[in-house]
Amino acid sequence: MARPGLRTGAAGVIVLGASLAVLLSAPPARANTQDAELIYECALALDYATEKGTRLPVSANRAMAHFGEVTGNDAGLRARADQAIDAAWDDYRKKNGRKALDRYILSVAQDCSDLYVERAERDSAATEGQLNSLGTLSAAALRSYATRTGDYGEVADYLVYYYPYGKDLFKPNEDGDLLGQLIVETGAAGLRRWSDEAIYAIATKHYWQYNPPATRLVFAEYQRRMRMKRQSEAEAQRWAQRAADARAERARQANAPYVGSLGGGSSTRPRTGSGVVVCTTYKGTGGGRVCKEED
Repeated sequence: MARPGLRTGAAGVIVLGASLAVLLSAPPARANTQDAELIYECALALDYATEKGTRLPVSANRAMAHFGEVTGNDAGLRARADQAIDAAWDDYRKKNGRKALDRYILSVAQDCSDLYVERAERDSAATEGQLNSLGTLSAAALRSYATRTGDYGEVADYLVYYYPYGKDLFKPNEDGDLLGQLIVETGAAGLRRWSDEAIYAIATKHYWQYNPPATRLVFAEYQRRMRMKRQSEAEAQRWAQRAADARAERARQANAPYVGSLGGGSSTRPRTGSGVVVCTTYKGTGGGRVCKEED
């Protein structure tokens, strides 16, 4: 996810602690101004920590995604939060000095990271076994898994396996919408680690109703891979269609396994009989990864 205007250096003092903990425990459907400021400060602080070389398990992208979820990407709330934090951090710097402000921002980043990790761990046990009406893992379960493990690519593999031809745009599309959110959060660099199956399927089929940033990111990665493989658009689409047909055929089998280890516990397996899947990479035009269940 390209950080949408996240800044470092200028800033603001928004009290975290119990207020943010409550917000993370049960985020409101529509955040008020104070809620927005709490989450937005997390995003700015986490971004600052990254630029300072501090490695934390939660990125600014996660906080910005959370901000979007609870504000509906309200531009007015974001502008007010940005101004409030900018003014408050600037005031803190004038009163306490630049080094003290740096320490404060890094402490905010650590607190926010800890709270997001705690939330993910708390929610994971309750949500990662949830199935939807189709018998596959629910969007909430997949979000929990992605947040807890950071393995967004495996969630993408799971979704393109169960929806080889994309999602029906005339039916509830929570899985596809989640996939779009994960693409934006992982960003261009993160997409390079996703499988060919996921990138080619997502680029050539519909998985969400409307998410222009996700569409741009995944199509750019799709074009990059075509250049690396020296594939034309027609060749790439044929490759994607063959891979989708193969996944659809396996899904029709009674013991069809899903790709990867997602949902490895018996309580989270959407289907019984799933075995270990081994993927082999074939190079050259029309190549890619082929995944089969071990005998």
